[in-house]
Amino acid sequence: MSFLTNIKERLFRKRMEEETSTPPVKQPGEKINLVNSRQITILFIADSAEDRKAVDKWRDANRRHGSKIKVIGFFEHEVGSASFDFEIVSVKDLNWYGVPQGDVVKKIQSDATDLLIRLGPAQHPVLDFLATTKPAKLKVGPFVKDSTNPYHLQFDGSLSVRLKDQLAAIEQIFTFTNATSTSKI
Repeated sequence: MSFLTNIKERLFRKRMEEETSTPPVKQPGEKINLVNSRQITILFIADSAEDRKAVDKWRDANRRHGSKIKVIGFFEHEVGSASFDFEIVSVKDLNWYGVPQGDVVKKIQSDATDLLIRLGPAQHPVLDFLATTKPAKLKVGPFVKDSTNPYHLQFDGSLSVRLKDQLAAIEQIFTFTNATSTSKI
């Protein structure tokens, strides 16, 4: 059984390397953050109602005039005909070795975004694949010691497993990276 698992993992990694997106061109001096991004995309595991509520609440609180926050949820089970106010990728969209595919995935990959935020566990192959293949000027995701992760800015996801806490950690990081002045001690 491990032989088949190894084959699946190799095929998955090869496909992810082949489809790695090139980031859209940033203008010189262009700052990408939560405040001035015109389009923000959030990727998360959507199985938990609490997590869906936390992401919805954050989206509503951070919606600004002229900006768009797009949410993409991955369900680790079949959702059937359930309706949500975000795009859905589920296990039915995975091929036999775990790569997301289909019309929904092609649509996700075709739209460039300013800021991509990947929430959830430190390692999740499907979310990492979607983050890797989605063109974004800045990608934020959980810290992993792996050198192949696609994130430009990383947060420690092991300290906060709840998505609400991860979103708060990301906001905190941006308060430091977007500081206009420094204080003297």
